[in-house]
Amino acid sequence: MSPPAPDRPAPKGVTRLARKPGRGHDEARLTIRVDFGQHGALGPGKIRLLELIGAQGSISAAGRAMGMSYRRAWLLVDSLNQAFRDPVVATQHGGSGGGGAALTPAGQAMVDRYRTMEAAVEGAAAAHLAAFAQSLSDRPPDFAGPDIDGPDIDDDA
Repeated sequence: MSPPAPDRPAPKGVTRLARKPGRGHDEARLTIRVDFGQHGALGPGKIRLLELIGAQGSISAAGRAMGMSYRRAWLLVDSLNQAFRDPVVATQHGGSGGGGAALTPAGQAMVDRYRTMEAAVEGAAAAHLAAFAQSLSDRPPDFAGPDIDGPDIDDDA
């Protein structure tokens, strides 16, 4: 969920750059996203949001830490709670002691499972990622383009 580089706008339809500004040119990494069809998807952004909710006890604080509004953070949490049989975040409404949020056992299991899967995939792909990194140009393109997977592009062609 990184924004486009501040010195150049992203092209129409691009919501994030392939690389975060300031990173080296010799890096290749995987990003894991689990798609659940009509139930949505789970990727590094939602997992990070869950981790921050667990650490800070607040959807609002977790959202702020990620640079998003409370509404956006709440909608993401709500989509996860609706997608799974057991809620992943439990909330407590405000009052004299204030409100709060916490990961449920299902939420903590989701984070743990995702991070375990991520580590396994990174380990299995390490040699391939190193080979990709070695083959990168010394100079990045003028625009480090978006992930261009879509119905009109066939990467296997």
